[in-house]
Amino acid sequence: MSALVIVTAASSAGLILSRLTDQLIESRLGELDRATALQASMFRARINELQRDVTLLAGTPPIEGIARAQAHDGADPEDGSTVAQWQRRLSVIFEQTLLSKPAYLQVRYIGMADDARELVRVQRRRPGEPVEVVADGGLQSKADRNYVRQARRRAPGQLYLSAINLNRELGQIESPDLPVIRAAVPVHIDGELFGLVVINLAIQPTLVEIVAATQTPQAVYLTNDQGQFLWHPEPGRAFAFERGDPVTVDSVFPRLAAVLTNPQANERLLRAEADRVMAARSVAYGPPDLGRRLGIFMVTSKADATLPARQLARQAALLLLALVAVTILIGVWLSRLAVRPIARLAQAVEHVGEQHPTLTLPEELSGEARHLGKALSDALGSLRQRNLELQAGNRELKQFAYIASHDLQEPVRTILSFSSLLDNQYRDQLDARGQTSLRFIIESCTRMQALIFGLLEYSRLGIEAVPTRADLGLLAAGVCDDLSEAIKAARAEVTVGELPVLNVFGVEIRLLFQNLIANAIKFRRPDVAPVIELQAKPYEDGWLVTVDDNGIGIEPAHREKVFMIFQRLHNRTEYSGTGIGLAHCRKIVDMHHGRIWVEDSPLGGSRFCVYLKEIRT
Repeated sequence: MSALVIVTAASSAGLILSRLTDQLIESRLGELDRATALQASMFRARINELQRDVTLLAGTPPIEGIARAQAHDGADPEDGSTVAQWQRRLSVIFEQTLLSKPAYLQVRYIGMADDARELVRVQRRRPGEPVEVVADGGLQSKADRNYVRQARRRAPGQLYLSAINLNRELGQIESPDLPVIRAAVPVHIDGELFGLVVINLAIQPTLVEIVAATQTPQAVYLTNDQGQFLWHPEPGRAFAFERGDPVTVDSVFPRLAAVLTNPQANERLLRAEADRVMAARSVAYGPPDLGRRLGIFMVTSKADATLPARQLARQAALLLLALVAVTILIGVWLSRLAVRPIARLAQAVEHVGEQHPTLTLPEELSGEARHLGKALSDALGSLRQRNLELQAGNRELKQFAYIASHDLQEPVRTILSFSSLLDNQYRDQLDARGQTSLRFIIESCTRMQALIFGLLEYSRLGIEAVPTRADLGLLAAGVCDDLSEAIKAARAEVTVGELPVLNVFGVEIRLLFQNLIANAIKFRRPDVAPVIELQAKPYEDGWLVTVDDNGIGIEPAHREKVFMIFQRLHNRTEYSGTGIGLAHCRKIVDMHHGRIWVEDSPLGGSRFCVYLKEIRT
């Protein structure tokens, strides 16, 4: 017995710790996924800002002014400004742009004439350093630069975004490393290419910012679309491809690298391996035809992710040792006293079945064990008797349903059929009193059919109901769709609040909502558009669903009567119906072991309160 308790406790603790470990790993995967999503959003925001700025600068008036002045022997025909004057104005705009954007290194306007020579260049050496306007003697030809060749091929207004690489001066990598990305927009005037507006963005501050955005301990790797590292926990590995190092992300995370080659633009992967938890995300940026992507890879050790579980395991081990000592002492004392009689009784219970419906108690049972066996035998007998009664009741109910659907309806159908025949063929031969009497017969038969059908539906309600996990909000929305014509005809306003997801009899709950909303539409005030609100909130050990309306209301003296079958408060000429809808509602609520009642509504009509409990499966 002691060993059983120990093994059970250890197994339970192991199972709990295993589930806790799985939950911690899932939680860490979720954290990594959210972190990469945040980093992706930050990177896209910076690139989008760069694209907006370069496009905006390409449309400034000095750009067109320079083109007009160049086309008319150096003087703008509109205001007489020279090329130099327009260049000075453009340099002022570029300078203000750099002053407002500390990460921008250069803003340039490159003309297509004179071997793609710079016409205006405003720059700073490093992010945050002072801004200078480069004099005419310092302007350079850029015809041999790849980004110039690529940008001049773009269609009018179509932006070009370079890959992220290290800045070079005179062909040599600048020291210390200065990663940049260039955005260029071709300037076309009257269909002719006049120049390029180019912004050089120092991307390192952005990379540092998105890496620092993570709060949990992990390693962050950033790559370009080729899988080459732009950021690496080992600083010497970042941009190593610029120095001839061929190492890519495939060699570090072979199972995650596929995120960069997946045709889906913003793909993500989550993975837990033996010793680490990983997340990867591919971030598409820039014009789609360029295929630019940033790869974000985050890794944390499984040991860090599951540290709370290991701490709990140590505490559980100490507690288990103490429990073992106590269990051994108590187990020896209880084993003879309790375990053996209970085991005998359990064996006797296991033999109970259809072939042996009664419980035969072992003769050696004594004391409390025999009292327990006697109580269990009585309970099983009562349960068996109750099952027999329920089976008999179900048979009677099925028989009643058959009678209601066939035997009771047949005479009514016969009377209605012959009455209709009499009305169609002999109506003109009857006097006014005869015609009125015949009309009363037909109307009474029709009502009788409706009552029989309603009684049949009431008797069948819940017989074959199966509990399911249902979203009450979706059920209510479906009812509103079904009643859309009635809602539109009454100009009703139906508001459905946030409703829970519960284990309920879904079909029956839908019928409950349909009856309550339909009644709120039917019993409305004359010339007042119905307003209906359906809401829910936690209540006791279940949920309270309320349906409010601005209708005619229900007097306190009649608020219990309305839930009785075939009970009506109004004349049929005022409001149609059989008086069975709210009886359906009460039966459905009873199936959920709940309650339904009526109160005054703040809207001025009735509030139907439905207290529901989840069906335990």
